[in-house]
Amino acid sequence: MKYKLLTLLTLAFLTISMPAIAAASPGEHEHHRSDKHPVIDWSSYPADIQALKSELDQIRTEQKSLFHQMRSQSEVIKEARKTLTSDQRNTLKKPAKQLIEQMKTSRDAIHDMREKKHESWNSFHEHATKQQWSTAKKDLQTIIKQKRQILENQHTIVKLQKQLITLINPSHESHIHTEE
Repeated sequence: MKYKLLTLLTLAFLTISMPAIAAASPGEHEHHRSDKHPVIDWSSYPADIQALKSELDQIRTEQKSLFHQMRSQSEVIKEARKTLTSDQRNTLKKPAKQLIEQMKTSRDAIHDMREKKHESWNSFHEHATKQQWSTAKKDLQTIIKQKRQILENQHTIVKLQKQLITLINPSHESHIHTEE
């Protein structure tokens, strides 16, 4: 009974941690934040800032792709988990927990970096409004660096999910997207 409870708790932990991966998505929080600032007419900004905006757009596109991959893999994990026997769950509990802890660490790093990125965006808006282009450009470069760090953590989550899928059911590995 004790093992069944522990197994159920581990599976509940898996279920709870997967939605947390959704928090690693690039879009929802940024859209909410953008409501606080006026829509930017990037074409009115200096060319070097427009170039940085283009780089940001490329990162955002990659993040969206990774998020879709994380969602898809999360579904594969849920389906594979359903096929496990009690003995399999007990066997997989410890290695799965390690992978989940690593995912949580990456997710937490994403949240921390997002807070810093939001502060940088606020600084950018302030400097751009005052047409302090040199400082605004530095702010945007900082944002790009922060977004790249977030992207790196999202890649880590994708890799950890793949490992979890392989751990749970190696036959599901063929369903994993390889969009890296």
